[in-house]
Amino acid sequence: MKRYIVLLLLMCSYAGVVSAQTLTLDSSIHYAIERNKRIKEGHLKLHESEQVQKNAFTNFFPKISAQAVAIRSNTYLIKGEIPETNLPVYNGNPETLQNPTQFAYLPATGIGVLDYANAGMVAAIQPIYAGGRIRSGYQLASLGTEVSEQQLNLTTQEVVAKTEEYYWTLVSLEAKRKTLASYDALLQSLLNDTQVAYDAGLAQKSDLLKVQLRLNEIRANKLKLENGLTLATMALCQHIGIEYSESITLTDTTFTTVAPTMLHAPPDSAVVQRDEYALLNKAIKAELLQKQLVRGEYLPQLAVGAQGLYLDMLDQQNTYGLAFATLSIPITDWWGGAHKLREHDMKIAIARNNLEEKSELLRLQIEKAYNELIENHEQIQVAASSVEQTQEHLKVVRDNFQAGIMSTSDMLEAQAMHQEARDALVDAKSMYQIRQVSYRKAIGQLEY
Repeated sequence: MKRYIVLLLLMCSYAGVVSAQTLTLDSSIHYAIERNKRIKEGHLKLHESEQVQKNAFTNFFPKISAQAVAIRSNTYLIKGEIPETNLPVYNGNPETLQNPTQFAYLPATGIGVLDYANAGMVAAIQPIYAGGRIRSGYQLASLGTEVSEQQLNLTTQEVVAKTEEYYWTLVSLEAKRKTLASYDALLQSLLNDTQVAYDAGLAQKSDLLKVQLRLNEIRANKLKLENGLTLATMALCQHIGIEYSESITLTDTTFTTVAPTMLHAPPDSAVVQRDEYALLNKAIKAELLQKQLVRGEYLPQLAVGAQGLYLDMLDQQNTYGLAFATLSIPITDWWGGAHKLREHDMKIAIARNNLEEKSELLRLQIEKAYNELIENHEQIQVAASSVEQTQEHLKVVRDNFQAGIMSTSDMLEAQAMHQEARDALVDAKSMYQIRQVSYRKAIGQLEY
């Protein structure tokens, strides 16, 4: 019986551990990199590109093929008939064949051959020169693998940035929950004081109703906040690939405020660190390789090969071996090929123009991200100052309210101003965490 009790206690303890899950920022990022579906899709696309590259590598080796044929017929494929005739009888003297006197009758006879055939063939062909298409095709497939790797890296950066955005948004909502609870406690205290004053005839009924109305607003705001917390938690769990739980606790809740100058990087040097910039350069390289592939179609094609043949027919078995070389020159395609090559020249020019345009846009994106970082940093300073000012204002109003100088409306307004200032500071700090991530991503320095 004791063993069952101990087992039951262990099971309950384990269930409590499982149900209560804590998340740090690093663990959230780790889960996202490991389980996010976009990253999983990126890995699958990378594996797909690797298989394409491996397949392209096989084109450097000879192409070997084998073939076997067996034929069976219900009748002979070659038929004939020997007509009836009289054959001279040979008596040993050759002269009698010139003028025979005796004959032997031979009736008509049908003949047939080739009612079966067995054949086997093995051939190996090695391309010697294919206009550079084999090499260019392999380089293009290798480039595709590199592109998939960088796209995976780009996707991972986006997922990490989104993870931090979800995380700090949830931290912000948790902080607002505490602020709202503190505000609710202040209103409850004010309600009690106003009720006492009203019972003593020192306050009007309207003052009591104003406090009660504000408490009703707080309850409505609490409901909205709880719904927002639930949705934000569900969004974070779905994003990082873990099961949703109401008991998830965030441990990294301290906002870090690093001066924007400590993160600044020159836009021109930061652009070349971006994966987008590397992908644009690879797009140019891909167009150059496509042009080489097209050019190879209009160049001579040289290949050598060997073939072995086994033949079983007419009750005879024979084997044959031969070697051969092929040379193909697409003369009539040169005219149209010149236009095709010029078409690819235009595509290369478009890719280079795209690189120039997108590089300028990337610089603008970096400048915009830095300006937003500076702006948000200033907002934190302003919001912190507002909290101090509203705190002091609330203290003065509370003292005057208790002294009977200030009205209940003044007290409610001062408390609301302080609540809004604290929420604004939380929003500013949370947004600055997100802006830091966005800027590090913009300059190609997002670590994960």
